[in-house]
Amino acid sequence: MASNQHVGAAELRRRLGHPVIDADGHWVEYGPVVRDALRRIGGDTAARGFGSFSAGVERSLAMTVEQRRHHHLSQEAFWSSPTRNTTDRATSMLPRLLYERLDEFGIDFAVLYPTAGLGTVRIAEDDDRQATCRAFNTYSAETFAPFADRMTPAAVIPMHTPQEALAELDHVRELGLRPSCAVVSCRAPSVT
Repeated sequence: MASNQHVGAAELRRRLGHPVIDADGHWVEYGPVVRDALRRIGGDTAARGFGSFSAGVERSLAMTVEQRRHHHLSQEAFWSSPTRNTTDRATSMLPRLLYERLDEFGIDFAVLYPTAGLGTVRIAEDDDRQATCRAFNTYSAETFAPFADRMTPAAVIPMHTPQEALAELDHVRELGLRPSCAVVSCRAPSVT
């Protein structure tokens, strides 16, 4: 018989006879920390690349719908930063806190995709894009290494050329990262 009683995630997980794998989790990077880490790992080129992308968010938020449509930009998420439940916001930004709360969420293992990091593959300048993606993947591997038994970050793979993609796939394999996120960033024709 069906029950209308709420069952929490941890209790639901206990009732299952198999592990729960979150294959589409997300983590939210804290920009100043990431920028400093990318500069440490990949130099000014990587930091510049990350800065060029994050500045684009501010520019796109200032655009009208027509301007975003003309430039093939989607609306940035202005609603994605909760202010009441700050613990959940902190959980999305602090890997150790997320790791500590996995049981509460009923998750045995999580594949985590970046948020700002997804934009690194769209950096226009080849050198900046490649350095930024490489440094970002190294940063992700370092950040999540202590939690590898239950969480793994997805790598970002730039694909402007096959050589670029293959070089980064080799790099993420050396880092020990398994899942990869390949975002194709070619301009689609306008649909009117």
